Amino acid sequence: MATTFSRRGFLGAGVGAGATLAGATGAPNAAFAQFAINAGDGGLLALARDMQGRLLLPDDYAYRYSARSNNARYDNVLPRAIALCASESDVVRCLRWARDNREVFAVRSGGHSYAGYSTTPGLLIDMRALNRISVDPDQQTLTVQGGATNQDVANVLSAYPFAIPSGRCPTVGVTGLTLGGGWGFASTHAGLTCDRLLSTDLVPAGLEPITASAQTNADLFWALRGSGGGNFGVHTRLTYRMVPVHEVTVFNIVWPAQKQVELMLALQDLQLSNPRDISTRSKVAAERAGAFLGRDQFAAQTLGVFYGPESAFRELIQPLFRLLEPARAHIRQMGYWEARDYLVTDDPEGFFDVRSSMVQEQLAADALEASLSWMSKWPGGSMRQANMGILFAIGGAVGDKKPDETAYVHRGSNFIFEMERTWSPLDPPQLLEQQARWLDDYFADMQRFVLPRSYVNFPDRTLKDWQQAYYGENLARLSTVKRRYDPDNLFRFQQSIPLSPA
Repeated sequence: MATTFSRRGFLGAGVGAGATLAGATGAPNAAFAQFAINAGDGGLLALARDMQGRLLLPDDYAYRYSARSNNARYDNVLPRAIALCASESDVVRCLRWARDNREVFAVRSGGHSYAGYSTTPGLLIDMRALNRISVDPDQQTLTVQGGATNQDVANVLSAYPFAIPSGRCPTVGVTGLTLGGGWGFASTHAGLTCDRLLSTDLVPAGLEPITASAQTNADLFWALRGSGGGNFGVHTRLTYRMVPVHEVTVFNIVWPAQKQVELMLALQDLQLSNPRDISTRSKVAAERAGAFLGRDQFAAQTLGVFYGPESAFRELIQPLFRLLEPARAHIRQMGYWEARDYLVTDDPEGFFDVRSSMVQEQLAADALEASLSWMSKWPGGSMRQANMGILFAIGGAVGDKKPDETAYVHRGSNFIFEMERTWSPLDPPQLLEQQARWLDDYFADMQRFVLPRSYVNFPDRTLKDWQQAYYGENLARLSTVKRRYDPDNLFRFQQSIPLSPA
């Protein structure tokens, strides 16, 4: 028997005083619309009256809160209006209004698009109030609405001995995570998030809600598993097959600024020797004592999960401890959901820029030396930890499927290599330009060591051959599906799937 939850009262807690305008009438937005929207404003008055949810304008109390994205560099992209959808019908109304008024729009589930693709100067279709979750433990299925986040799922599933592979950032939307593939600390053990997807309900360009599954609209279902969000429609419900969970061993180990190349080689070997039993996020990052002080020192860290007892992991990690004694090490066996809470990021909003490449085998010594060399050229800034090279393990169970079995094409890769910079408003414009050039040059130089492929859930607006980088040999088939379900290219943005490949 299914149990249903709604753990996040977004409308009540998130919009504050704005919600009081709705009252308890049958037409919650009528009074609001009459004094807040100009009658001739492109039909916004009609949209506000028709919606079950709320429509926010820039002078609304809740507008600023709802307009913000996770990457603060896009906070200056302010929507004309924000539709807080309360139903699938609201989604249909918003899409019809945008289409009929030729208004640009974006869809937001969690607001974590690195490249700001869930921001828009037009209509922002906000799904975050649609976050109900149902669990059927007998069938081992999980059903979420399109606005549910990783934290929403964890809040509910922590009462069960089941999970789906998902990410560590609590406010990331499960929908966007799934559509781009879905990396997390369970990926090497249980596959990507999209690999557990059974079906999804969505509103496509035709505005008639449909279901995509292995049995219904199978070509679309193929495309939705790894092509990224915003390409084919607005997802209102997704159903997953869960996996049983047991106790695991978590680890968070930091080494001092010595033997960085040897350590990163050893960490990759550890992962590849235990491809399904270990899941790591290993990085070398520049650490400095304070703002604008001194040259960087490079501390190595690995964070992750071992799917086995603590004693077995301690035996596996001993060669690395003999190579270099860690500055600190936390290793502990615990329940799966306790481990998830331990590994979760604090998820701060900030200014950041990211590049990613897929690594087929591993980064060799010369590649690691080149990466460290680039970090030593960092132009500086106000952040304590401002530049990083990160290796996300993405082999193991992820490789159980063939590259053309879903839209996620990178099945033969063992790691995602992420290059990142962060900054703050304290950094002057000239320095920001130097930082941006540094990241561009760092990424360009590292291409000689990696595959010409990138992870679509780490989108990069500067990526030149992005169609091939994200989709490889699956691009032509994705365009065919795009032409069938969105022939007029209603769902489009800078890096949306093209109707015809370039």
